[in-house]
Amino acid sequence: MKRFVLGLLGALLGIVGLGLLGAGTVLLAVFGTDGQARVPIGSVSSDKGRAVVVRDFQIDTDTPVPVEENWFDLQLEVTGQQPLFVGVAQKADAVDYLRGVPYELVTDVNGATDRVESTTIPGDRVPEDAAAQSFWSDQQSGQDATVAWPVSNADTTLVVMNEDSSRGVQAQVAVLATITWAGAAAIGLVVGGLVVIGVAIGVLVVAFRAGPAG
Repeated sequence: MKRFVLGLLGALLGIVGLGLLGAGTVLLAVFGTDGQARVPIGSVSSDKGRAVVVRDFQIDTDTPVPVEENWFDLQLEVTGQQPLFVGVAQKADAVDYLRGVPYELVTDVNGATDRVESTTIPGDRVPEDAAAQSFWSDQQSGQDATVAWPVSNADTTLVVMNEDSSRGVQAQVAVLATITWAGAAAIGLVVGGLVVIGVAIGVLVVAFRAGPAG
């Protein structure tokens, strides 16, 4: 009986330890020790327009990230072949700023399916200096720009332009999802899993050494 009980206990501890180790490994693979996951969204472009306005995007990916947006801070990483201006603003402000300017209005970007739904907005006006506007909640210029994206705000838009406001805009967009506690949690799960597995092995050794009775 003693051998049976110890063997069962060791097996259960081993399963728990493997579960903890697996969960920690997945967290480390996705978020690393800094708690940040990078999820590519897709390419946005406007061949003849002076801007691309993104109203919505979906984080549909094979990467196992948490589905609750409120768990993490979101940033958008926008990269291009030439210097870009990238700004985040309320939809009404962005539309008003670009009134009369030719641009591509992207209503949906899905990175998992490479689907981009957009509408070409005609115009002939050259926009005023984007960096000098005061309505952006966040803005950055350069070939690799990162801006904060408010969580669960349907009225927010991403505006991407060439830094000189010229026609022909092309950029790659990725989401940087940060969970501040993910790195520490992942390390804790891995260490905890290894400890539990070690205890399980010890219990199983004792079980096999124990007599059949007792």
